[in-house]
Amino acid sequence: MEENFDFQDYNWLYYVIGLFFGALAGWAVEGHLIIGAILGLLTGGLFQFLINKSRGGA
Repeated sequence: MEENFDFQDYNWLYYVIGLFFGALAGWAVEGHLIIGAILGLLTGGLFQFLINKSRGGA
């Protein structure tokens, strides 16, 4: 009785985490939330792409 776990349901989580911590880092370093949030979203997208690529079509 092995349960199949669908990783695609949680892909949005990478973007939300990247957005939050990017905005937090941007505010702490430069005082600009928007720039940090954009960079965080891009970083979250990169991680999501690389992790899905390494799963090999799971």
